[in-house]
Amino acid sequence: MAKKKKQSVDGNSFDQDFDNLKFVQEYSKWKENALGISGESIGVKNIPTLFDFLVVHIIDDNVRTNSINRKNGLIGQGGIQGLTAIEDIIEERELRNQDITGIKDLAKKIRGYKGMSLDPRLIRFTERKTKRGKKVGTRTLRGHYRTEEYVARRKDGLPAVDSGWYSGTGNPPHWALFGGNSTYASPRGLLEIMEDISDALGKKGEGVKIRDLEIVNLRGKNQVDNMSGIRAIERYFDQLVKKEQFWKGGRLLVDKVRQDFTAQEFKVAPREQSKVRELAGLGTGKDAIAGTIVNFKVTSTALPIIDLVNSALIRAGTNKAPDGYRAWQNQRRTGFDYRKTAKEIYGEDTGRFKPDQKIISKRWAEILRG
Repeated sequence: MAKKKKQSVDGNSFDQDFDNLKFVQEYSKWKENALGISGESIGVKNIPTLFDFLVVHIIDDNVRTNSINRKNGLIGQGGIQGLTAIEDIIEERELRNQDITGIKDLAKKIRGYKGMSLDPRLIRFTERKTKRGKKVGTRTLRGHYRTEEYVARRKDGLPAVDSGWYSGTGNPPHWALFGGNSTYASPRGLLEIMEDISDALGKKGEGVKIRDLEIVNLRGKNQVDNMSGIRAIERYFDQLVKKEQFWKGGRLLVDKVRQDFTAQEFKVAPREQSKVRELAGLGTGKDAIAGTIVNFKVTSTALPIIDLVNSALIRAGTNKAPDGYRAWQNQRRTGFDYRKTAKEIYGEDTGRFKPDQKIISKRWAEILRG
């Protein structure tokens, strides 16, 4: 399978890495094999292939309303969406929670058929027995209807099938679903493939890994709250307020911080999954992108950077930059500015400064006063 292209949600891109891709590849081979077996070769008319037979009569629940097989089987549980979900993966579409539900439901559904009345080898048919053109009784068949008697009566051009196919021992649809005959189930039966895919995905899709998530254009005033609790982010900014290279005279070098922040790759702990999902717009409901987020990067505008630095200063219990000056920034009017006013430094005699003007004095004694 070719490497999947990066997916995108709300402009945020990611790689959805499906563990155990061999199971998805096995499904591709199984379907190709089933599509290569004609309907006529398995004794049915007006159905092109074995695959179509399975989809129409088994997976898609297309059983006659008054059929005894409907009464005794697991009808009405759905299933076609499970095949659709696998084929979406093959076609490089992102996998969502509802797709995983479809895959698991189909695996459960097929498992429930085995040995039941909708198992293709046990589907019940009533064969009419005739003598000299008159009905003289019936007999019950299991698995297929195309007996020698049926062919002699209908004369529709198709031969009778192997007698084992209607004696309950097995037939092509049964083998395709459950294995046991490599001609009709290659590389193995659909149930085995489906169960392995279901197991690989995990109970809630945690077997799927979301890697290299890129959250772009983080903006606005509320990002500190949105990112609160993401320890990798908090640790980064806790260290940043201790590094002099990001400050000059107490002024935060915002553009330099943005460049460094954008270059960082952050790991995601289990308890942070929902927080990062929300930040990236991946969702949490049935339509959410499925999987466990492994790592992510963030591209941010200036304001969130300023707010995150300010939060780190507050956590550190300081109003000073690591170069000893009071911390401030001049990117926006909003944000932190811990410098003293001229009045606080000089008293009423502020000289050339306005009383409320924030200033940096060149004299260390004045800058660090109080």
